[in-house]
Amino acid sequence: MKARTLWYGTLILLVAAALRMVALGEVPPGLYHDEAYYGLDAVDVLHGRLALYFPANNGREPLFIYLVALAIAVLGKSPFALRLVSSFAGLLTVAVTAAAGRVLFSRRVGLLAAAVLAVMLWHVHLSRVGFRAVTLPLLLALTLWQAALGSRKAGERRSKWWQHWVMAGVLYGLTFYTYTAARFTPVALVVFGLYAWALKPQTPHTQYAPRLCLALLTALLTVAPLAAYTVLHPDVVLGRPEQVSIFSPAINNGDVWGALVRSTRHTLGMFFVRGDRIWRHNVPWRPVFDPLLGAAFVLGLAVALRRARRELACGLVVIWTVVMALPTLLAEDAPHFLRAAGMLPVVALLPALGMECVFCMTCCVRRVESRQSSLLSNCPLLIVSLFVVFALASTVRAYFGEYARHPMTGYWFERGALVLGQRVAEQQSAGARVYIDPVLWDEWPQIRFLAQHPEALIIGLEPPAYDLQSLTPNPPSPVAVFVWPYGNWQRAWALLPTPAEVFVEKGPLSQGDRDPAPYTTFVAFLAVPSDRTTPARASLSSGIEWLGAEVLPLDGGVRVRLRWRATARLRDDYTIFLHYLRDGERIAQADSRPASGFYPTTCWHPGDVINDDHFVADVSAPQPGRDALLFGFWQPESGARLYVLDEAGNPAGDWIEVAVE
Repeated sequence: MKARTLWYGTLILLVAAALRMVALGEVPPGLYHDEAYYGLDAVDVLHGRLALYFPANNGREPLFIYLVALAIAVLGKSPFALRLVSSFAGLLTVAVTAAAGRVLFSRRVGLLAAAVLAVMLWHVHLSRVGFRAVTLPLLLALTLWQAALGSRKAGERRSKWWQHWVMAGVLYGLTFYTYTAARFTPVALVVFGLYAWALKPQTPHTQYAPRLCLALLTALLTVAPLAAYTVLHPDVVLGRPEQVSIFSPAINNGDVWGALVRSTRHTLGMFFVRGDRIWRHNVPWRPVFDPLLGAAFVLGLAVALRRARRELACGLVVIWTVVMALPTLLAEDAPHFLRAAGMLPVVALLPALGMECVFCMTCCVRRVESRQSSLLSNCPLLIVSLFVVFALASTVRAYFGEYARHPMTGYWFERGALVLGQRVAEQQSAGARVYIDPVLWDEWPQIRFLAQHPEALIIGLEPPAYDLQSLTPNPPSPVAVFVWPYGNWQRAWALLPTPAEVFVEKGPLSQGDRDPAPYTTFVAFLAVPSDRTTPARASLSSGIEWLGAEVLPLDGGVRVRLRWRATARLRDDYTIFLHYLRDGERIAQADSRPASGFYPTTCWHPGDVINDDHFVADVSAPQPGRDALLFGFWQPESGARLYVLDEAGNPAGDWIEVAVE
């Protein structure tokens, strides 16, 4: 039996690890600013700035931040390092849930609860994002495990039961260093204490008083530093709950009872009707359990309520689930899966009890059968496995399918800001002088977290005061300018060295919770020394040379990069017409000013090489031998065009046609 349990437990942990580690840092895409703030605080810890409570971004408990600091110290600053802490915490929670369930109920219930938690999308997602809430279920599971061991061994001779109660007290004290919802755990413990006293009033006080006093003392000693900080800074630690409480007039709009009824209804329905709507917490509206596990949850709840008249463990599971639903029930946006994280992992025990009931009933049916078969003998295990396998398939399909690819997931996790921070770090690594638009710097903490040397960034778009020796560096040093494309971004032009090779990059789209439509997160102007030896493939009037073209397939079309070199200053602002041909027929067209209008021809200096990108929509993958590009310069206002020159310098047409390679 022990060998089989070991095999089952190993399989469960392998599945849990796969769900929490595959594509970690990439799914979900992006890095939300809350995650970035955790990273920034962790970097401060590595610089010696220690704290009991971190007040930035509405305030945060410290345990997760110190764990992130360890990960960053080893792996560096990245989304992977942030989320690896959550992944390990989630995986360890699965293992400890098996141990706690085994002590509270049985080996089978422990394994089933671990299996439920391993495949539950709620906990899988919580284990893949860098939110401190993931540490609360882990500390609660550890506390329950140690307290249950202490209770079981208290009657054994020569057992060191007190060690388990000391550990339970320390672990419980640490829960207050994890997440705000831990503040509701004393309510759950008081209610459970009253229930236990009512269930077994004849139990002598001397039997459990020493254990509780020992655990309470160690818990108080553990939480004392944070408690002292809270007393000294109540506005910092206690301010956030007041902002989101449904008792706030700004949230309930004067209808307290109506808000309470709606919140209660939504919280009750989170298990198998409708879950959290917020993309950062959940696949929107998906309930906690799929239909099979939902049925097991209902059955397990009925079993727990029936057995609660004689078993303290069953009463504990029910009481804990109800009380730890209060953090989301009493706040806005119910159900809110982060605020409800205190229900984990206890809530996983309820479907486990339901599946154990199904297992036992199936075993009874099997015993009354007169003819035994190998299939029938394994029937209970197969039926119970069906619950878990169905939940696993449902989670994989919902989470790693459309949710991982949906643009809205990237918006809610601020993928555009992540790309911005990564591009800033890349330019710093390349030795570029990096300028950041103050709007971007103030809006996106991802830049401050991911930048290799934030102190070396230049915040602002003011031209530097060059001395005469550095006015025209030869070759020019690399420069990168990141601007907010809805402000005075034209100031970036004066920061670019010349002559240089210029790249203009439009960042991904972003969309905030209240934004009516997506917007471009940033525009980057990148300038590096140009290669003046690159031969021109065609020359045009007014001082422009064409150096080459590149076609790259993208989702929904292709990107065409045209490379130009200026040999003289252009006074006029030209638009580029671009036709995409297949078998000689035009199948798409993309006309625009150079670099989507962000680097017009009037900015080109002699010797500059301009990489001019155009997105051509509704074009399938390039087909060399069939596809060609036709392009040139013109002015929409006057209709004037630039001519292609022959070797003698005479006009030879007003467009260039080249085959796609």
